[in-house]
Order: sequence, then structure tokens, then C-alpha cells
Amino acid sequence: MEQFHTRDRRALLRDLGIGVVIALLSIPLSMGYAQVAGLPPQYGLYGSLLPLLAYSLLTSSPRIVFGVDAAPAALVATLLPELGAAPGGSRAPAVMAVITCLVGLWLTLFWLLGGGRFSKFVSEAVLGGCVTGIATVVILTQFPRLFGGTVTRGRAPVLLAHLFRETARFHALSFALGAVTILAILAGRRQAKVSMSVVMMILGIAANAVFRFDRYGVALVGGIPAGLPPLIVPEWSCLSRHTEALIIDSLAVALVIAAETLVSTGEFARRHGERVDKQREMLAYGAGNLAAALFGSSPVIGSLSRSNRANKLGVGSQWMSVSACATMALFLLCGTPILSYLPVPVLTGIVIGSLGTILEFDLAARFWKIDRANFMIFAAAFAAEMLGLAEGVLVGVVLSFASFTMEASAQPSYFLGCMEGHEGFFDLKKTPHARPIQNTVLYQFNGPLFFATIDGFENELLSAIRPDTTVVVVTGVLSVDSFAAERLLHFYRNLHKKGIAFFLAGHAAAVNEELTAYGAEALIDEGVVRQRLTQALNAGGLTPPYPLEWSAGRVSKRRGNAAVEAFLWAYGREAEPRLNQLTKQVAENVLNGQEIEFDKLNPAELELVGEYWNSEDEKEWDGLLNMYLSATPEERRERKAAFLALSLGMAEHRMLLERQLLRSGNQSLLWEFLLLRKKREAVYRDGHPETAAFLDDIREQYMSLVNQEAPEMLDFIRAFGASPEQAREKFLTV
Repeated sequence: MEQFHTRDRRALLRDLGIGVVIALLSIPLSMGYAQVAGLPPQYGLYGSLLPLLAYSLLTSSPRIVFGVDAAPAALVATLLPELGAAPGGSRAPAVMAVITCLVGLWLTLFWLLGGGRFSKFVSEAVLGGCVTGIATVVILTQFPRLFGGTVTRGRAPVLLAHLFRETARFHALSFALGAVTILAILAGRRQAKVSMSVVMMILGIAANAVFRFDRYGVALVGGIPAGLPPLIVPEWSCLSRHTEALIIDSLAVALVIAAETLVSTGEFARRHGERVDKQREMLAYGAGNLAAALFGSSPVIGSLSRSNRANKLGVGSQWMSVSACATMALFLLCGTPILSYLPVPVLTGIVIGSLGTILEFDLAARFWKIDRANFMIFAAAFAAEMLGLAEGVLVGVVLSFASFTMEASAQPSYFLGCMEGHEGFFDLKKTPHARPIQNTVLYQFNGPLFFATIDGFENELLSAIRPDTTVVVVTGVLSVDSFAAERLLHFYRNLHKKGIAFFLAGHAAAVNEELTAYGAEALIDEGVVRQRLTQALNAGGLTPPYPLEWSAGRVSKRRGNAAVEAFLWAYGREAEPRLNQLTKQVAENVLNGQEIEFDKLNPAELELVGEYWNSEDEKEWDGLLNMYLSATPEERRERKAAFLALSLGMAEHRMLLERQLLRSGNQSLLWEFLLLRKKREAVYRDGHPETAAFLDDIREQYMSLVNQEAPEMLDFIRAFGASPEQAREKFLTV
């Protein structure tokens, strides 16, 4: 039983101590969640006893705390009235035993059917929306109790209306006690060593013992029966009267328990480099809930808040659960009398404060910025939970499968090209200096080809094929189904009739086995399948260096800057603001008097000046000059000397580039370079006439430098200054 393995005696003692802390933390939380479910508070304590032990004996995770928690409590809260049992009444535990037993049986059935694998279909957006919605409903349910009101159950509109009505019973002292409790828990949630929920429970009991808040109208929890929990005989007759409601709602609860606990268990395991047996986890969840049903407790689940606390304390084994079980048993035998002094607003504040730590509105905000589709899924799951808990869970399940299907049918794909001076193939959209290979379509499809993706696959390729296309190569396919295999075969034959060579390259051998199994072995027999992309290009008559297309719509006839291309690839849509920020920092440093070593300004580009110019020079110059021009006249005067020195350094750098371009014989590119500078200078002169003299000073310094260092360029530059078109014609004919 690896979940009980410890490194040494010290680790064992630490885990036993953590169990004591978890038991103390479970006292107020489990009592509060029991009341949310419609049970007397002691049944929350009962659910934190034997279920922990049953779960610990079967689980494969050493880090999860199992017990009564918000999600299942909220899900079953509306069931008791529907089944004819008054919340908190004498029949409630017997009816709840039926519900919890059915949940345990569903989870056991999941284990028998191999349901542990279904967690991979539950997306982060769905789970986050469901958990946040459930937590919000519980907070709305409990909030009236925070200021001395009564609670009700139902959907969010009902809860909000009840909350508004209950404000007429507002009790200031009760609200102050609850608010202080919530603020303390939220403020101390990052503390690893101290649980503020336990601290506030102890302080609440102690403060009431001294000040007797009940004398001023503050409600107290009241007497909690001492002793170990009695066995409950389930009221099975309610099953025959409400079969459909019990079956469907207990299934919804079981789905939430399985999904939420499997996902959190997997996350803790990944953090610590451990493995989890999902099937064994299902069995453990079922056993824990069947144990809870013996004592009339509400369904139990892996508690995210208590598991987080245990992991912050450094838990390493399920000896924690054994210790927590023993501590809770001892407390039930000896400690329950002190709970009669606990103010209800403090208990409610502990529940609300703990729920506040698991709300995931920050996840929704992140989705809004980067992934609107997942944001909509989060919002739909959240809204469904707010409008009806059982229905919300089923909506979450549907959304999970829909999300999985949409993601599988929208695989990332892009067209590839090459970049002069660099090996490999680059995404044409993300790499500005990459260009397509002439008469060739290179298509990267990173995903499985099946009935939901094959149409998009074919449409993208057909839209990219032109009359002069002779070669089409597809790479990256992960798998194919029978439908996709048949379509691929037809696609290949149609292209072959048009004289276009079609290849599948760079995929795993398993794809070839699937093609054979599904009757498309002709793709292998006729040489369509190639092991590597370069082999496919070679079979299509293309060898390095590949001939590249020139396109007016792309940055063409320039070799790309390797550093800038890598930056664009790494940061994607964030690349431009990051580059602007870096440029601004460099400019501010220089203009404040700090020096720059120009040989280190752009090392990647300096490696390329033997052949090509890179437009990043002009962008950098543009940013620096704009910063100078945007300064106040006083700042300009103060910075003029520094900026002139910077300009001279930039002029030296540019002169080297121009000289290399002239020597390489690429006068056309040099003409482009000078024309761009001339146009920008005209813009500055028109927009800032007062800078004309300043720009003239820079030009004179530049010409003086050229005369000293590269006199062979003077004729070209002077001719360009007189008439750019004549200069171009003159030098293109040389």
C-alpha cells in the first residue's frame, strides 16, 4: 500500500501531525456543509470519520483529503424537501443515507465499467465553471446566516430574493463576527503553517465564553451529541416513490465527485512526480461514500481546500487520514461540548471564507483574454449551476464532451516555408521572413484525421493549391480513422490526375498501419508515404537550397533576423508589445546618458551583415527618434548631446551595412534601404519642422563618416540624394 509509505520516522510523525490539523479544520467546515445539505451539524463530523479511513485504504494518492465538502452538499440540498424530509429534521439522515448510498453505488459502477478514463474529457473550463457556480450558490445560501437571518434553498434568483428580504433582520454584531472571520481566512490563505479556519473557530469559542455574544442576540451552534456516530437505517421507501429523481440526481452527484476529485488528484500527482491509478480511485470514492451512508452523512468528495492545506504542510502519505480519523473520533467522544459556544456567524464565516479560496473567476478572466471559446464554456457551466444544480452538472458533462469534440476537430494546422540562411521549415504566418517553396504546398496538421477534421483538412489544402502547384506535402498527422483513410486515398488520386504529386510525411509508423487496416494501403504501395519531409520534397524533385517565392504581400527579398524570428515564434501575439517595451527601455537608458556598445546592440544581425540588411535597424532608429521628439524642449536640450552621440553610433552601424550591400552587388536592396530612410526623414521634417537643423547635423556627420571610412559609396549616396530613380537605374545597370 504505497499511499502509506513514508521515508522515515520523522516523515511519519509529520503526516500524523498534519492529520490532527486536518481534523481540526474539518470540524467547522464539515458542520457547515452538513447544514448546507440539510442535515444537523453533527452529521458533517460523522462524514469526516469512517469515510476518510475507507478512502485511505483504497486510494493510490497519498495527498488527497476525503470528506464532506461544498459541491456534493449543495447538490443534494434541494433533494430532501423534494423527498418529503424537512431540512434538519429527524427524517433527514435516513433519507440522506439513501442518496449517499446511491452515489456510492454509481461510483462503484464507474469502477466496474472503467470510468476512470472519462476524466480526460472534463476540460478546465467546464470544471472551473461548475466548481465556481456551486461555491457561489452555497455562499448565497449561507450569507443570510452571516447577519442573523435564515437560510433557504433553491436556484440563484430565489436565493438572491431571499437574501434581500432577510436584510430586514440584519444583526450588526453577528455580521461583524462573520465579516472578521471571512477577512481573516482570506488574508491568511497563503500561510502554510497556520489554518485561519481553525484559529477563528478557537477564537470564536473563546471570545463567546468571555463576552457571551448570545446575550446580545448572536445565535450559537448549540449542543452537539457526544459519542461515536450511530448506524442509520436508510429509508428505502423513498426510492420507490421518487425513483427517477433519486437515480438522476445521485448520478449527477457521482459525476461531480468523480470529475472534480480525479482532476485535483491528477494535479497534485503531477506536482510531485507521482502516478495515480484512476480505476483504483473510483473504487476508493465508492467505498468512501458507502461508508458515509452508514451514518446518514451527505456524499463525500476529495476536498480541494483541505488537500491544499495538507500539501502546503508537506503531507507525504495517507497516515494523515488515519490520524485525522482518530482525532475526529477522539473529538466526538470528548470535545463536542465546546462547540455549543461557537457563534453561528463565525461558523458561517469559516464556510464562506473557505469557499472564497476555491472560486475561479481569475480563470474566467484569463480565458476572456486568450480563449473566448473556453470562456463561453466556463460561463455556460457557471450559469447552469446558478440556475439549477443537478441540471448544471449534466450541462457540464455535455459541455465537457462538446469541448473535447471541438478541440479534436479544430486541430492546429499551418502552412510551412523556408527562410534564406536558415535550415528547417517555418510557419508562414508566424515567421515574417519565411517564404513558400516555389510551386509547393507544405502543410503541417498536428492532430488526428477523422470524420470531424477531414473536411477542414481538405478545404485548407484545396484553397492553397494554385494552377502552378506541382507538389503537396502533408506532415504531422497523428492518426487516421476509416473515413479519413478513404478520403485521403480519393484526395491523392484526384491530385494525381491533375499532375500534382501528393505525399504524407513525418508521421509515426502507426499511421501506416491504420492506412493498411482501413484499405488505403495504395498510399504506401505507390510511394505517397515518406518517413521525413525532406524525403518527400526530394521525391517531388526539390533539393536544398529550395527555390523560394517572392511575394509583394510578405517581407521579401530579405534574409530574416534569427533573434527576431525566434522572439516572434516564442511570444506570438505578445511579441510586438514586448519588443516595443525593450526598445523603450534601451532608448531611455541611452538618452539618460548611459553608453551602448554598438557591437553588442544586435549580435544576431551583425552575423548577417556580410549579405543582407535587416529592417529592424530602421525600426529601432524610428523608436529612438520618436522618443527624442516627444520630449519637452528642456529635455531635448539636456539629451541632445547624448542623442547625437547615439546617432553617430547608429550611423557607423548603418554605414557598415550599406558598404556590405554595395560590395555584395545588391544595389537594389541598398536603394530600398536608402529610400525608406529618405521617406522617414521627410515625415519627420514635415511633422517637426524645428528638427530640420538637427536632422541636417546628423546627415552631415554621416556623410563625413562615409567620406572617411567608405569613399567608394559617396557617388551612390550623392546620386541618390539628387534623384533616387536615376540612382537606381544607374546602379542597376552596373
